[in-house]
Amino acid sequence: MDAMVAFDPRSSRTAQPVPKVSRPGSWALPRSRKTGFDLAWPYLWSAAAVGLAAGVGLALTSLVRLPNISMVFLLAVLFSAARFGIWPALVSSGLSFLAYNFFFIEPLHTFAVTQPHELLSLFVLLAAAILTSTIAGRARDQAQLAAEREVASQRLYRFARRLSALADPQSVIDHAVIQAHGDLRRPCVILLPEQGRLAMSAAWPPEDHLNPEVLAAADLALMQGEPVGAGTALCPTVPWLFLPLRTPEGATGVIGIALPDDAPVDPEARVMFETVAELTATALERARLGQEISAARTAAEAERIRNTLLASISHDFRTPLASILGAATSLIEYGARLPEPARRDLLVQVKDEAEHLDGMVRNLLAMTRLEAGALELNRDWVDLQELFDRAVAVAKRRGASETFDVAVEEGLPFVFADPNLLDQVLANVVGNAIQHAGSGDRITLQARRDGEMVVLSVTDNGPGIAREVLPRIFEKFARAPRPSGDAGEGTGLGLAIVKGIVEAHHGTVAAISPVSQVQGTRIEIRLPLPQGNS
Repeated sequence: MDAMVAFDPRSSRTAQPVPKVSRPGSWALPRSRKTGFDLAWPYLWSAAAVGLAAGVGLALTSLVRLPNISMVFLLAVLFSAARFGIWPALVSSGLSFLAYNFFFIEPLHTFAVTQPHELLSLFVLLAAAILTSTIAGRARDQAQLAAEREVASQRLYRFARRLSALADPQSVIDHAVIQAHGDLRRPCVILLPEQGRLAMSAAWPPEDHLNPEVLAAADLALMQGEPVGAGTALCPTVPWLFLPLRTPEGATGVIGIALPDDAPVDPEARVMFETVAELTATALERARLGQEISAARTAAEAERIRNTLLASISHDFRTPLASILGAATSLIEYGARLPEPARRDLLVQVKDEAEHLDGMVRNLLAMTRLEAGALELNRDWVDLQELFDRAVAVAKRRGASETFDVAVEEGLPFVFADPNLLDQVLANVVGNAIQHAGSGDRITLQARRDGEMVVLSVTDNGPGIAREVLPRIFEKFARAPRPSGDAGEGTGLGLAIVKGIVEAHHGTVAAISPVSQVQGTRIEIRLPLPQGNS
């Protein structure tokens, strides 16, 4: 029992929605069967044109004597040739010959010719009619062929434009099978190599089956890189025509159309099918290269970030570690001989530098959780006055020499947020302000209500942030030249973490610089107030 390979539109990659493509007309398709009347009506119209010419000739000769009325019949021949082609025009030529002889050559109403010059004019009319019909018919056929080729070229151009906008290989082959089916009115499939064998990647109409003989022909087309199937030298008995999708690196797959009832593809349709195959192969190669470039860029960016992070950590961890190591060494070697105030200063130094390191580690962990989408919010009611007081206390404990002003609008409701994450946000923003400001400058922490939002701002009167740095201040590793800079404890992550945490609370953050007198920086954080506090 032969195994059957079935294509199920609801399975594998083709389960995705198929793009909608307008159904174009045929290029050079198998003609639909015509009735006897459809085949006869051009000849009937040609006969009617000759009859009309005879009537016009009779009317003219009854009014005025004309030496030669044959030109009227040439008009009928030209009409048939221009409208219906060569064969109806030849019929019109013969009928004109007979009608001219019957109605206008003596003796009238017979087909006999008595005068030699009349016989000559009669045959001149026949020769002129045949020559005219042939030339006009060929001109009509050539014009019609040129119009069909122009339509086909426009359709191919639109198809190429659609393919050029697609970056996904699956979308490319989906468009290709729909285009080929719409143009050739035949079932179309595309098979691509998968795990060492050809597999159905797209088909239109979706309900399609390929038996082993057809699959063998498709494999042969892929291996030989040549057309295989009906109308070719390879497997001519297979009722399919497969073309390889050629790229500079070789055939990447095959595209095939079914040829039922031994109906061959005419040359025009064959050329168009080959063009579709070439455009599809080019688009697939471009999509593959685009994916490789994207993957290379992603890998390069990941490598750059990793190197930047390692360099930043190795540099910024070295200073507090050196301070801790030096203080611990002094306590071990000279602890008993040091006075109590000196020992306490060394211990405070160890504690401060350890907190410094802890802050950097927490920022790194927070950024990792943000990028992984694993940041969890343990919400609780937060008093903004207490939030500001804790941030100022932490800054002073770490040696901040600036003056802090805290202003919380009276009657401001609590915020429903994660207290620990908001503490980290304020610590980073205040640290950023300390780096911007100089020793002894003033830093203002303010909270106010703005509609359904609460606005937390931290303002310093330092030199401000350079204009070229300001748009990037919330990006990872964005670090302004000192004395201004990021607050990520030296890693360039502080404000990026602030942005991530605030957005996780459905809020926004912005930097404004300068604030006044061409100096100062303000970081504004907007958080939504809980419903029911209107």
